Amino acid sequence: MRGKRTCKFIALLVTLALSVMLMAPCVFATDNYAEVAGTSTTFKKYLVLPKNVAVPNLTFNFTIASGAAVAGDASNLPIYRGDDADRVDGVPTIAADQAAFTTADSTKNGAADDKITNDAEKKYAEKDVTIDFSGVKFKEPGIYRYIITEDRTAPAGVSFDGEPKRTLDVNVVDDNGALKVESYVMYYGEISSAQNKTTVKEKTDRKYAGDATITTGDKCSSYINQYPSHNLYIGKKISGNQASKDKYFRFTVTLSNAGNASLIHVGGDYNDNDALNSDVNAATTVLDTDIPEGETGYTNPSSFTTEADGSKVVVFYLQGDQFVNLMGLKEDAFFEIAEDDYSADGYVSTATSATDTFTIGTLVFNNGVTGTISDTDIYAGFLNTKQGTIPTGVILAASGLLISGAVVVGGIIFFGRRSKKKYEDE
Repeated sequence: MRGKRTCKFIALLVTLALSVMLMAPCVFATDNYAEVAGTSTTFKKYLVLPKNVAVPNLTFNFTIASGAAVAGDASNLPIYRGDDADRVDGVPTIAADQAAFTTADSTKNGAADDKITNDAEKKYAEKDVTIDFSGVKFKEPGIYRYIITEDRTAPAGVSFDGEPKRTLDVNVVDDNGALKVESYVMYYGEISSAQNKTTVKEKTDRKYAGDATITTGDKCSSYINQYPSHNLYIGKKISGNQASKDKYFRFTVTLSNAGNASLIHVGGDYNDNDALNSDVNAATTVLDTDIPEGETGYTNPSSFTTEADGSKVVVFYLQGDQFVNLMGLKEDAFFEIAEDDYSADGYVSTATSATDTFTIGTLVFNNGVTGTISDTDIYAGFLNTKQGTIPTGVILAASGLLISGAVVVGGIIFFGRRSKKKYEDE
């Protein structure tokens, strides 16, 4: 009996020893790794806008948070939470500048197949957004998941395309007994499954506006958003036998909600009605006789910058059959066009509307002079008419005097020549 107890006790000791030996490598491996700091990674932010529009002052904000853990299976490795306290110390941050666009930014022209605009009539500006992992310490190999979210409550005037979220996986590996951040992989949308790196659909092109082929889980590297904007054409037309084609008429344009401190280009050729797409206008210096006191030598601006609150008051002088084009006013911008009162000069002024229209070159001006920029260009302005009946009696009397004067002058010339010839003959 005693021997049997001894055997059982020895067997128990052996079992415990084997268990400890089997567990030892795992404990040893976990304790042996020195924490490794993450580095950093970047993704692109593209702002797409019409070719003739200046880059607006816009800032896009992003946040980053831990993603959910996902259990592994025979085909996929497990995913760890980005804030797994047993495996990670610290949280990543996004660079303070985030994606701040300004009017000084350069742009690149779009192309029919550039995978950003896919439109040769557009251009785009781009920014790198950096995610800083230097304060994050990883303790074990694995895939750590984070979710990036774009703030879409601001800025105003932007058209956001697609999903606001991106999934970012950080791959930490054992590199000869030391931890190493091997790679960062971004996926479109927020995914809640393990991604098999050998079978996941690879997106080699970037997402662009209207691309319906990209789906949650596709690899990507960017956010692309649109800045929809439209032009405000302001035209001047005159009519009537007393209207002066040389006279300048003063327009005051009042804008609000037009983009904070935004640069607005003024297009349109003052002298060629067919040149409708010039980058800047042929700025015309206005005759002093048509300018109110204090505006001597006024020149129509080729561009202007709105105030910090998006408002602006700008003055233009236009002759008949001239126009200006305020290019790139954002949607929801409010405008009001006013013309000085020229009734004392005999002009009757009519603002354009759906029923009161006129044309300049190929442009049809048929919108109201007050309104909000929506989804189309605006064509508005004023027609000034000065029509008079010339009294016929005055014309006849004047003609008689002119005829009499001509006869007298002719007689003087004729008799003068005869007298000279007679003198020479003598």
